[in-house]
Amino acid sequence: MAVRTLITGALVVTMDAADRVIEGGAVLVEGGKIERVGPVSDFAQLDQVRLETVNASGHILMPGLVNGHTHMGDSLFRGLVEDLPLEPWLERLWVSERQFLSYDTVRLGADLAIAEMIRGGITSALDMFWFPEAAADAAISAGFRLSTGPIMFDFEGPDGVAAEERPAHGELWLERYSGEPLIHPAVQPHQVLTVAPERIRLARQLANRHGAVFHAHCAETEAEVAGSVARFGRTPLAHLHHLGALDGAAALAHLVHLTDQDFGLLAESGAGALHNPLSNLKLGSGIAEVPRMLDRGIPVAIGTDGAVSSNDLDMWTAIRVAGLLQRGVHQDPLLTPARQTIRMATAGAADAIGLGEVTGRLTAGHRADLVLIDLDRVHLTPAFDPWPLLAYTVGRADVTDVMIEGTWVMRGRKLLTVDPAAAVAGARELGHRIAAHNAAHVAAHSGGADGRSES
Repeated sequence: MAVRTLITGALVVTMDAADRVIEGGAVLVEGGKIERVGPVSDFAQLDQVRLETVNASGHILMPGLVNGHTHMGDSLFRGLVEDLPLEPWLERLWVSERQFLSYDTVRLGADLAIAEMIRGGITSALDMFWFPEAAADAAISAGFRLSTGPIMFDFEGPDGVAAEERPAHGELWLERYSGEPLIHPAVQPHQVLTVAPERIRLARQLANRHGAVFHAHCAETEAEVAGSVARFGRTPLAHLHHLGALDGAAALAHLVHLTDQDFGLLAESGAGALHNPLSNLKLGSGIAEVPRMLDRGIPVAIGTDGAVSSNDLDMWTAIRVAGLLQRGVHQDPLLTPARQTIRMATAGAADAIGLGEVTGRLTAGHRADLVLIDLDRVHLTPAFDPWPLLAYTVGRADVTDVMIEGTWVMRGRKLLTVDPAAAVAGARELGHRIAAHNAAHVAAHSGGADGRSES
C-alpha cells in the first residue's frame, strides 16, 4: 500500500483555472499524483493509515516551476565566452563543445544543471543538447521531469551522428525512452538555417509518430531572419509553417523578431512561445513582444536558456525580468501583471511545452510536482499578496522543499537525489581543461570556428 502525503497549513497557490489561493490549505498526494486540494478543514476525517503529514505553516505551497527552454549541458561552459553578439559568440562556444562533449561530460553538465534547478524550485524543463540520452539518464536518476529528445543539424556534431542518419537515430532514441514516466519526448531541429527543409519535415513526422513536441529555435536574431528570407524567401516562422512543422504540438524558442504575418501564423498553429528574456538581453538579440503573444492567446513559457548564455538557471530572476521588462519597454505599468507572469512559469509554461495535462497546476489528477517557499524571511515580510511576492521578491534561497512525481527530491534545502558536491568537483576539474583549451584557441586564432552550436 502506497504511502500518502498530506501537506497542510500552507498558503496554497493552485494555478488552477480560477487561480485559487487557499489560506490554510492542504494538498493530498498519492501514487505520484495530486488527489485532493482544499482548506485544511476538508481533510479532518482523512484516514490516517500510511499517511505522512507535513506541517507547511508559514510557507507558500505552489506548483513547481517549469523551465520552458534550456541547454543543461551548457552549464559546463558558464562564463567561458562573454560580451559578443550571438553569431561570433556561437563560433567561440562551438570550438569548446566540439573538443569536450561526450556522453560522460554531458551527463556531468546535466547533473550540475538539475541540482541547480531543483534548488531553485524548478521541477521540469525542456532541454535541447547533444547526447540527450545523458540528460535523460541524469533526470531519471535525480527524479526530475524532463522533456528532451533527439536533435537535428545538417552536420556531424560531437555525438558523431551524420546529418542523414539523425532521423533514424532519433527513432531509436524515442523508442528507447518510451514509457519512462519522467521523460517526455521532444524532436529538436536546431533552427531553419542549420537544418535542411527535408529534415525539418522528417522531424515533424518523427514527432507525430511518437507523440513528441517539435522544439526549435526561431527568429532569435535579425541576422537569422535576414538569412531565412535570403535563402527561402520567408521568415523563419513562415518557413516552418510552409514545411508543415507546426502541424502538431510545437514549442518555439525566442521568437524575438516576428512580422504581423508571423503573429497570425503562430496564433493559428497553437504552438507555444518560449520566452528567454535574460539570454536575449545579454546577447543583445532584442525583446520578444510577449504582451502581443498573450493578447493573441499564444501560450507562453518563460525559460532560462542555457547557463552559458544567461549565466544561471534561475527562474525567479527570469520571472522578474520577464514581468518588468515589458512595462519599461512599453511605458505601461499595467502590462504583464504578477499573476500572469507566474502563470508563464507554471501552468502556462506547461501548456506551451505540451505538458499542460501533466504538471504546472495543483489540481486533482495532475502529477505531484510542487514546491514549498519559506515566508519566514525578512525580505518576504509582510506578505500582503502572494502574486507580487512570487513575481518580484521570492528567490532561489527561499525554496525549502521540492517534490516531483510524488517523491521528495529536496527537504529542508538538502538535495536528496543528486550529489551536488560530486557534480561541482567534476565540473571544476573539467573546467580547468576547457579554460586552457579556450585560451590556446584564442591565442592562435583571430577569428572563430564554423559558427555552429545548439545554443
